[in-house]
Amino acid sequence: MNTITVHNERVLAYAEYGSKNGSPIFICHGLNSSRLEAKVFNILMSDKNFRVIGIDRPGIGGSSFQVNRKILDFTSDIVAVADKLMIDKFTIIGTSVGAVYALACAYEIPERLISCHVISGLGNIEENFDLLNIESKKFITMSQKYPWVVQPVFWVLIGRYSKKKDKSEKFLRAVIQPLDRVDKEALKEPSLRMLFTEAFRESYLSGAKGVATDAILVYAKPWGFNLKNIMFNNIYLYNGAKDSSIPIEMGLSMHNDLVKSNYFLYKEDGHLSIVINQMASIKKNIINCLS
Repeated sequence: MNTITVHNERVLAYAEYGSKNGSPIFICHGLNSSRLEAKVFNILMSDKNFRVIGIDRPGIGGSSFQVNRKILDFTSDIVAVADKLMIDKFTIIGTSVGAVYALACAYEIPERLISCHVISGLGNIEENFDLLNIESKKFITMSQKYPWVVQPVFWVLIGRYSKKKDKSEKFLRAVIQPLDRVDKEALKEPSLRMLFTEAFRESYLSGAKGVATDAILVYAKPWGFNLKNIMFNNIYLYNGAKDSSIPIEMGLSMHNDLVKSNYFLYKEDGHLSIVINQMASIKKNIINCLS
């Protein structure tokens, strides 16, 4: 774990994988995940020409909690790490709720991006609320009306199992419980199972406050920007037809809202399996944008 102090008050934790001389890729991790998601991407990409960097968002993993933070605040955190590492332009990838942060970068700092890749990305909640499953609707309603309940709920249902190695399987099952069968099948491979468990467990290093805040920000509060106002062109969207968390219609809505984007639908993949099964296609698009 590497760290940087921002604004003389907060610590940001980040991790680097791959080649120091490789083309830089920043990973915006999903909910219940951490900077270690970059390790998963680095292994799946298996390419020595990339430098893959993951950052713990405030309150998650090794990063300090940030009071009253907003989604757009994280763009300056990414810039701070990029500047420290002397990286000018970079590719950014956002998975699940991390997609919101990747798109925030496309909105706020397009001049720093080479391309933006959104995998199983959460779309506009207000426009697509009726498309969500009943569990997501209940969570959003709870987050909006009773935000103080979210932290203990995350801790009781998931976080408390992260602290003991002998509870690893119970912890992982709690994280992936809402996902489709195809996602759970993809995680049966032992080494991948261990990598994802490690990334998920790290998110609760300091408790559930950071994870809960992350969830409330993306699901229950205004993002601070409109997808229609993103002028950045090199945006790629990837969705799985068997995603039980993000409806296909949400991905298509995002595609329609963006001024220009490239949309890919994989009929046999779900929310998580798409990262494992379609990395070759994603990598190909990243490389094309570099040339």
